[in-house]
Amino acid sequence: MAINPATINPLALPSVSLHQRSQLPSQPCIYFAIDLDGQIQYIGRSINPKARWALHHKYSELHEIGGIRLSYLHIDDVSLLSQIEAALIAWFNPPLNQTTNLNPFASGMLGLRLRVGKRAEEIAVELGVAVSTVRNWDQLKTAPRMTPVGLQKLMQVYNCTFDELVQAKLESENV
Repeated sequence: MAINPATINPLALPSVSLHQRSQLPSQPCIYFAIDLDGQIQYIGRSINPKARWALHHKYSELHEIGGIRLSYLHIDDVSLLSQIEAALIAWFNPPLNQTTNLNPFASGMLGLRLRVGKRAEEIAVELGVAVSTVRNWDQLKTAPRMTPVGLQKLMQVYNCTFDELVQAKLESENV
């Protein structure tokens, strides 16, 4: 069963509130934790989501966000669960699946982004650049070009000073 992530709308899938997680199915599923704004916060997989969510490691974080719904996509072939989950995580890029969010020592542009608590998609929209551009900055593959007009926008979006921005750019370039 091949799944194209672009054809999946997690908002249209069956769902339960986080507090009703005991009502999740016991069949193999991919599950999506979705906030009140319709943003996917986390994606996971389980052969028994009902049992998995009895003591899920992301429960506290999701509970703090509030208003979380768990939607689920039944998967018949259990051997494909991890592949489908990986494809959906890559497609939707949920913040709680990003291990880089756990790095308090991140530097460069990633350090600035994590400090302001914004997802790569948010930065991209605010700056009018591709998400891949922001991810390249985060992964130290490239550094932003700093035109006079762009400097002000970068400082505003990253909520930083000129010196912090220049330092982050230098860290990104010296890898």
